[in-house]
Amino acid sequence: MGIIGASGYGGGELIRLLKAHPGVELVGFSSRKHEGKPLSAAWPQLWDEGRFGTLEEVLEQAEVIFLALPNGLAMELAPKALEEGKRVIDLSGDFRLPPEVYESWYGIPHKSPELYREAVYGLPELHRGELGGARLVANPGCYVTATTLALAPLAAEGALRGAFAVGLSGVSGAGREGEGTFFAEVNENLKPYKVGGVHRHIPEMERNLGRLLAQGRPVRTHGPIGEVRLSFVPHLVPMTRGILVTVEAGVEGNWDQKALDELYRDFYAQEPFVRITDALPETKGTYASNRVDVKPLYEARTGRVMVFAALDNLVKGMAGQAVQNLNLMLGLPEETALPKEGLWP
Repeated sequence: MGIIGASGYGGGELIRLLKAHPGVELVGFSSRKHEGKPLSAAWPQLWDEGRFGTLEEVLEQAEVIFLALPNGLAMELAPKALEEGKRVIDLSGDFRLPPEVYESWYGIPHKSPELYREAVYGLPELHRGELGGARLVANPGCYVTATTLALAPLAAEGALRGAFAVGLSGVSGAGREGEGTFFAEVNENLKPYKVGGVHRHIPEMERNLGRLLAQGRPVRTHGPIGEVRLSFVPHLVPMTRGILVTVEAGVEGNWDQKALDELYRDFYAQEPFVRITDALPETKGTYASNRVDVKPLYEARTGRVMVFAALDNLVKGMAGQAVQNLNLMLGLPEETALPKEGLWP
């Protein structure tokens, strides 16, 4: 395996997880910022004495390549890697949306629009059947994973009629060079951002839920899509890791707590990394794990349906999900090298 763009937080988590993978040999790492330096220059927690090499070295040696790059760069490198017979898992947003949708939300011209039709959306709980033969996987991020899995059973049931989601994220979700993430600005502070329907993960969430609404389960990346409208308000929280999403779902039909519990437990009964909880989820419970904790709740006084979901944004929300996709792509046991238990306290 090779990792390109490894100096971000996602790259460090990938290295940590893949070093414990019995079916993986890490043969190369590339980072423009740290080229020629030891891995510890970017990641002092790593024992490995390897060094960052060149892009060309990674492309030559690796059979599977993880692209942990800022948006807009993977679309330039993926074609070259695929032409050389490599398989690619992209952690950016470059292949998650149709090119015209991507361009309107990300403000970046898409340089490899033809590859979108080949890309498989990498949310295993919904797209497991497509991942085995995939050459290019678009690995979804943390907010999208938590929100989609919170609402997926309702959408697949045909009951979802829209939703209002509030997301709270630890600072590592902004990356190492995220604006407004200095300690003096985030400490003892809580702030919303990108409100008013402008967050670029909104169309991805709506497409995921629309696929379920139109196709049921399992879903196909390029299959029919129904219409779902979702309002999303993200917040930055003064903690290192974690995502907590609270969703108020607009639903059709008569619901109560027993019916919700049965729907969610049946939907996720065979999923190794989704746990339906009795208690309300909390971020600390999923810290450093590849698990998502989900709790549906029927509010009897108002008749509203609410769903809560928590995950570690750097594991199930990024690097762990990429390893889960790798396992499925290569026909390996899906749970290999992925922890279900977190760190507590």
